[in-house]
Amino acid sequence: MKNSLGILKKYWGYDSFRYPQDAIIQSVLEGKDVLALMPTGGGKSVAFQVPALVREGICIVVSPLIALMTDQVENLKSKGIKALSIAGGIAYEDLERLLNNAICGNYKFLYLSPERLQQEVVQNFIKSMNVNLIAIDEAHCVSHWGKDFRPAYLKCKWLKEQFPEVPLLALTASATVRVQEDILQQLTIEKATVISTSLKRPNIAYMTFKTDSKWQRLEQILKKNKGTSIVYVRSRNGTVRMAEYLQEQGISATFFHGGLSSEEKNKKLSTWLLNDVQVMVATNAFGMGIDKPDVRTVIHWEIPATIEDYFQEAGRAGRDGEKSYAVLLYDESDLQNAKNQLKEQIIDVPYLKFLYAKLNAYFQVAYGEGQEISFRFQFSDFCKRYNLQFQKTYNALSLLDRLSVISLSQNFHHKITLRFLPTSTEVINYLKNQPELKDIVFYLLRNFSGIYEQTTPIKIERIAQKTGMEVAKMIAHFEKLQKDEIIEYTNENTDAEIVFKVPRDDDRTINAIAKNLKEYNKNKIDLQEAMFRYIENSEECKSVQLLRYFGETEKTPCGICSVCISKKRKVEIDVKELRQQILSLLKEQNMSSNELLLRLNFEEKDILEELYNLLEMNKVYINEYNQYVMLK
Repeated sequence: MKNSLGILKKYWGYDSFRYPQDAIIQSVLEGKDVLALMPTGGGKSVAFQVPALVREGICIVVSPLIALMTDQVENLKSKGIKALSIAGGIAYEDLERLLNNAICGNYKFLYLSPERLQQEVVQNFIKSMNVNLIAIDEAHCVSHWGKDFRPAYLKCKWLKEQFPEVPLLALTASATVRVQEDILQQLTIEKATVISTSLKRPNIAYMTFKTDSKWQRLEQILKKNKGTSIVYVRSRNGTVRMAEYLQEQGISATFFHGGLSSEEKNKKLSTWLLNDVQVMVATNAFGMGIDKPDVRTVIHWEIPATIEDYFQEAGRAGRDGEKSYAVLLYDESDLQNAKNQLKEQIIDVPYLKFLYAKLNAYFQVAYGEGQEISFRFQFSDFCKRYNLQFQKTYNALSLLDRLSVISLSQNFHHKITLRFLPTSTEVINYLKNQPELKDIVFYLLRNFSGIYEQTTPIKIERIAQKTGMEVAKMIAHFEKLQKDEIIEYTNENTDAEIVFKVPRDDDRTINAIAKNLKEYNKNKIDLQEAMFRYIENSEECKSVQLLRYFGETEKTPCGICSVCISKKRKVEIDVKELRQQILSLLKEQNMSSNELLLRLNFEEKDILEELYNLLEMNKVYINEYNQYVMLK
C-alpha cells in the first residue's frame, strides 16, 4: 500500500484513504476480483484509478454515463495522467486512431461505453493492450433485477474471459442482495471479494408526509430549515415554476435541468455552490459528480420510480455528517399519478416497433444503414410531426437507449447558420454607426472565409469561448444584424442528440430485444410497488425499512424519521400548549390554516385536529376569507 499512498498524495493531495477505498485497493493489488458497494460521494473513482497507476499497463473502464466519462478523463488529464474515452458518434478513422494511441501512447486509462465494447474493431484493439485492471462502473446495470438493466452490459464478461488473470473491479453505489448475486454471476466473478460499507446514515432524518397542502408545507420546511437545499421535481417546466414560486415567498431559489446550455448550467450551479441561493430546484439530471457536503435538506416533490433512485438522491443531504433532512411530500393525487405514469412507462413491442419506424423516417435512415451515425434531435418537433404523446414517446426512446438500439443524450445545442448579404464595403460603413457590433462581425469575417458566398454553420459556444462574449449577447447581436438586413441568420435549438447503435433492420431490430423488454417491464412494476410500500408503511422506522431493502439487518429505530417522531409525539404532544399558541396568534390577527402551519412548530395533522376542536368548542369561527377568527 506504500506506493498507493504515494500516488494518492502526488495526484490527489491526501495522506490517507477513506474506508473502504483502502480495502478495495489492497484486494485489487493482490490480484483479486472485487464487487465494491460504495455510496455516492464515497470516492469510487479513486478506488480504481490509484491501483491502475500503481501497476504497469492500461485500465479499461466501462461506464454508461458519457458525461461522467468525459468529466473523469478531463480530471485525469488535468493531473498530467494520460486518459481517453471512446463514446458514441466517433468516425471509424478517429476510432482507430484513438485505439492506436491507447496501445502505443503510454495511456493509463481507456473509458468506453458497454455498446462500444461489443464492436469487433474495439475488441481486436483491446486484445493487443497490456490491461492491468478492468473497472465496471455502475455495475448494477448488468443485473436483470437492477433498476437500470442494460443488456449491453452483459458483454462486459468478455473482458474477464479475454484477461482471466487481470483483476476485475465492479462498482455500484447500492444494490440489493439479489442484484449483488446477479452481478457476480453475469460478470463470471462468483468468487470475488465483496466489500461494502453500511448504507446507514444516522444523521439523515427520512421524512415522509402525506399532506393536502404541499405548497404550504414546502414553504414551511424551507423557512424553518434555512440551510442549502435541493428540491427534486419530475419536469423541466416544473423546476422553473417552483423556483419562481419560492422566490415569490421570499426564499432564494434557482433551477437546473437537462435542457439548459452548459453556460447556463454552470452559472446556476455556481450560485448554489457558493450559497448565493438557498434552494436548487432540479430534475434528476442534477447531482452527478456534484459534491456539496453541507446540503441540509433534500425534498422530493413527486414519488420516485424506485427506492434506489430515492435513496441515492436523498443521500446528497448531510455528507458533512451534520443533522439533515430527506423529505418526501405527497398527496392522494401523487399516488394516482405515479400509478398512471407507471402504466405509461410499460411500453409494449408493437408500440416500440411503431416508434422505431417513425424515428428512422424522421432522420431518413436507409434500410441496413445508420449505425454510429449521430443526429441532432428536436424532441418536440418529432412528437408534433407524428402526433405522438410526449411522455409515452420519451419513455419509449429511453427504453431504446437502455436496450442499446440508440444512444440518447439530452444536450442542449445551438445550430446556427450565417451568411453576409451586403458587400464588405457596405458592412464596414454599417459598422461606423454600430460600434458595439464590430468585435463579433470582424471575428466572423476573419475566421469564416466563405461567409459572403454561402450559408455557413458556426458553433456559437466555441466562439463564446474564444471571444469571451456571452452567448445571449451574441445572439442579440445576430438578431440585430438580421433585422438590419446585414446577415441571413437561422438559430435552431436542439435539446437532444441521437446515435443509432445498430443498422436499421425494422421489426427484426425490435424482435431481437423483445425478451429483454418483457423482463424490463416486469422489473419496473416490482420496483415501483416497493416504493409504494415504503411510502405507505407508517408503522416502521423509515431508516430500518431502507436498510432492510438493501439487505442490511438493522433493527434499531433511528429515532429521528417521520415514523419515529410521530410515535414520540403521540405520547409527548402538549395539546394545552398547542391550543394556547393558536389562540395567541389569532388574538393578534385572523389567520388561514396555511398561515398557522407556517407559524407553529407542530405537526400539520395535530394543528388541524386542534383547529377542529376549537371550532367545536365555539372558541373560533371561519370568516368569508377562509380565516380563523377568535371569538371574543
